[in-house]
Amino acid sequence: MSSNFQEELNTEFDSLKKNIEKPNILLVGGTGVGKSSLLNLCFGEDIAATGVGKPITQHINKFTSPNIPIVLFDSKGYEIGSEQETLFQKEVIELCSETQNSIEDKPHLVWYCIQTIGSRITDFDIKIIRKIELANIPISIVLTKADLVSDDDANLLKTTILNEFPKIQIFETTIKENLHGMELEKLISWSTSQLPNALKTAFVSAQKNSLKEKREHAKNAIIQHTTLAFATGFAPIPASSAPLLLANQSKLLARILYIYNLDRAVDSVSAIIQTAIASSLPIAGKYLVSQILKFFPGVGTAIGGTINGSVAASITSAFGFAVSEACAKVTNLGLDHFDDSSFMKNFDDNLMKIFMEYLKQAKGNKND
Repeated sequence: MSSNFQEELNTEFDSLKKNIEKPNILLVGGTGVGKSSLLNLCFGEDIAATGVGKPITQHINKFTSPNIPIVLFDSKGYEIGSEQETLFQKEVIELCSETQNSIEDKPHLVWYCIQTIGSRITDFDIKIIRKIELANIPISIVLTKADLVSDDDANLLKTTILNEFPKIQIFETTIKENLHGMELEKLISWSTSQLPNALKTAFVSAQKNSLKEKREHAKNAIIQHTTLAFATGFAPIPASSAPLLLANQSKLLARILYIYNLDRAVDSVSAIIQTAIASSLPIAGKYLVSQILKFFPGVGTAIGGTINGSVAASITSAFGFAVSEACAKVTNLGLDHFDDSSFMKNFDDNLMKIFMEYLKQAKGNKND
């Protein structure tokens, strides 16, 4: 099982990473507004500085990074009243236009950055934001450096913006660690909700700020694979469900590790997972009974499927939630950037404990 599981996991993870659909995010803001700081807060690095870029227009560059599954369209900082102001506006609007831009480069989200200091939104900002709204692209206004102004000044600016755009979402952000980005997690949640389903996984994986979104996305994956695990119990050939269950669990593990952006742990984690699965063998007797029952057509297959599916679903659910929580714990501790030995020790300790807790809980639910 060991080599098969390792191969399945590596294959699934590599396929997921290669074929994942990435969202296009357009970042707009004036010179010195703090766009680089926002990128660092959200994704752990400034993609515009570390990624591979190419110019799309004179003022907009397209950046990709092998480590962050998003495509960033970064506008060069503009100066109000400069000669380039009109051209900048034209380029942003054309990028968001279906008629002027290829579907590949059309933004899925726009983060429009306005510096809170100064408490003003310019006519230039209003004109661009209105054009983007008309293009039916989800846009939010990100108020940067919000910790440097009073609450009254920040509220005055938000009121001014909402007078122009009553339905627009506004998020205050800061780089101060003790303030935890202020409303950055809300920005992440809003962005996730606005993306098409096919693009959510990549964005949730890329962002570093919201464990809540990672947990929720992992939970959805676990539910899907638990349902599939139950269905494997109805395979009509004895023992035929074992390979299906193995493939299902390797797919689930690959998805969870991808969501938490822990790809460097793929090779090492499979050994821990197999140890955890072995720990579940005391309840696997029902599985063996179900394989024998399948030799009897009709009733035997139905009964066997119910028992086998129930056990398979319990193990898969416990397995999935344990991996998700272990990933969340090491990520929360910052160990996703630590050396392998520190990471694996904490991952191992957390995973085994959480797995057995979930397994007992799942078994108890089945016996109720």
